[in-house]
Amino acid sequence: MYLILLLVLFVLTGVFAVQNAGTQDFNLLGYTWNLPIWAPTAIGVAIVSLLLMLHMSHAGLGSRFRELGHGREIDEHRGHIDELRAENARLREELAATRGEVRGAASTGAAPRRSWMDGVRSMGDRVRNRTTTAS
Repeated sequence: MYLILLLVLFVLTGVFAVQNAGTQDFNLLGYTWNLPIWAPTAIGVAIVSLLLMLHMSHAGLGSRFRELGHGREIDEHRGHIDELRAENARLREELAATRGEVRGAASTGAAPRRSWMDGVRSMGDRVRNRTTTAS
């Protein structure tokens, strides 16, 4: 944004310098200078450009310092995330082991129950073996 603003400022200064080619006498503290009309404008543009550059550098340093502070917080959060992932994996393993014990206990006692999918699969055999009485 600042770079675009500086470029626009330089272009406007160039247009002003091309359109005002004359000279003028400038007096300051008893000294007299015969300068082109665009010289004070160029000096003003240089001062504004310098101030914008200083502001850009300050804004960049401020954001970098803020990033350094956030980096430490991000590292702490990543540590918490890793701990939560490890605990989640441990709980999944514990749950899988518990489910395995329950399934093992259920399958040792009685004959396995047929699921509804087994019933659908065996429907063809049942229909094929059906006998109908003709009346």
